[in-house]
Amino acid sequence: MKFDEIYARIGHVPYISKDHGRYLYDMILEQKLTSILELGIAHGTATCYMAAALQELGQGTITAVDLIDVDFQPTAESQLKQNGLEAYVNIHRMKSGYTWFLHDEIVRNTKEDQCAEVYDLCIVDGPKNWTIDGAAFFFADKLLRKNGWMIFDDYDWTYASVRRDGGVTDGISHRSMSEVEQKTPQIREVFQLLVKQHPSYGVLKVMNESWGMAQKTMSGEKKYTVAFERTTKDLLAKVLTGIYRRIRS
Repeated sequence: MKFDEIYARIGHVPYISKDHGRYLYDMILEQKLTSILELGIAHGTATCYMAAALQELGQGTITAVDLIDVDFQPTAESQLKQNGLEAYVNIHRMKSGYTWFLHDEIVRNTKEDQCAEVYDLCIVDGPKNWTIDGAAFFFADKLLRKNGWMIFDDYDWTYASVRRDGGVTDGISHRSMSEVEQKTPQIREVFQLLVKQHPSYGVLKVMNESWGMAQKTMSGEKKYTVAFERTTKDLLAKVLTGIYRRIRS
């Protein structure tokens, strides 16, 4: 399905912008990313954009993971079915979240103490939490192929931005966190302190303080880019690029 057609059908449903939806769609087509892991799906709008790209390719599967106890209307399942894209997506609903799904996936893909790398793209868009998503990065890394991509949404989001006294956001109690934890963009910390420093990731991008992207190049050379979006066709309106080399020990 062409992007303009799927956008006309679901573009009004949150939580992904048209530009980001188009970016994912084009990325999948151009790089032929046919094995996709999506951790956190909400309404499944991003899922539909990616499934539409796989339909255009004529192959591929999205493994999508979210909680059982969520109430998003429309549901991801209903959006996929209404748009004839359900054949490209396997949805897994978990009681405790996607870190245990990753445990099970590592078990399924492990033979003789080696975990097979099975995914071309992994998108992390869940609770935006240092503990959960930091662990998810290391777990998902074991399943990501060489030259595959890791994308983190909500790069600059904070719990303080939706402070709810005594409340819960995506299963995380605000009362359980210090003021510093609530005010710190935790996905930014995951990206800067874990992903950026990881020896396997060589191409790193922060897009409009919204996405953190990293490619598993398995190279000692690193390229770090901060990009400010304007439109899909003119993605890099401002670019600050730093290239640094790290010699592996």
